[in-house]
Amino acid sequence: MNISHSIWNENPVIYVVVKRIWALLAGIIYPFAHFCVLTKSPKKCGYLKWVVYLHCFWITCEWLSGSFLIDIFDFQPSVTIRVDGLLNNVLDPVLLYTIYICVDSLSSTSALILFTSRIFMIMNMYRQYLSHLRIFCELMIYVLVVIFGLWTIPTAIWSIPDQTSEKLKISQDGQPYPDCLWDDNVVAVFDSGSQSEHLVSILTILNWVSCGIAIFVAAKIAFFLLAKRMVNESKATRRMNKKFNQRTILQAFIFLFFSCVPFTVLHLTIIFGLYIPGITYFIDIFSENHPTACVVALFLFYDPYQIYLFKIIGWNPKHMSKTSTSATFVVLRN
Repeated sequence: MNISHSIWNENPVIYVVVKRIWALLAGIIYPFAHFCVLTKSPKKCGYLKWVVYLHCFWITCEWLSGSFLIDIFDFQPSVTIRVDGLLNNVLDPVLLYTIYICVDSLSSTSALILFTSRIFMIMNMYRQYLSHLRIFCELMIYVLVVIFGLWTIPTAIWSIPDQTSEKLKISQDGQPYPDCLWDDNVVAVFDSGSQSEHLVSILTILNWVSCGIAIFVAAKIAFFLLAKRMVNESKATRRMNKKFNQRTILQAFIFLFFSCVPFTVLHLTIIFGLYIPGITYFIDIFSENHPTACVVALFLFYDPYQIYLFKIIGWNPKHMSKTSTSATFVVLRN
């Protein structure tokens, strides 16, 4: 007699259909965001335009992989995941999971680079030229930021065990496991019941929390530096740059809320072996909507994109005066 060891709803059909429909509807904004960054960015943005586009590119990749091509479904607090995306019958699910890890990390790293670039742009606002030493130091900081964002990829890939032996161990250890355990698209992401399970979870938590703290600190530094440089500016200019700072903090909170929180909760439940009914959907919804939240934040943050969007939809809000639209120029001028 076949006895189920599952504690999950493994085939939430309505949830999956609604999730895919929402992803399709939200997908309309992605090509529009690419168009705005490439064609509506002010010339005074300088290289920050390409930093923003790099971030836009990687969050688009994250959206495609998370919502359609790979689409990871977590069986919390099991160490198994299921690849539900369109490519699961084309490529090896372990390879797809590896690609998902890389894309997710690259997306987060692009956010770190974006916030770092804003700090440098503010620091260099009134410099006519940059010395070779300063350029070299900034490049080294960018290298450190990239390493900081990507350092968990090798550990996560190295920890993926042999699937046959690991699935056999999972089915014999007496803990709940999904009924689809032996399906080809189910992947054991690390060795259960060993020190590596907790080690990888702890490293992953440290990575997400440290990235979130770094982005929030970068936003606060930008706030502080810009405030110092605006002391002798007009009241209107100071008000515009206060709005810039508020939007920067908002972007930092979006990253914390949609990325750091769900993945930290996921790995905490793995470490402590806690099953919380419904938490799988919370993790899935927030992690998959992280790129969409980031794209929306681009329109909230950059006035030229926001103004063009309002023009397309035929809305002319009163607070969008010509003075306010120059806020981005003030911050990003060379």
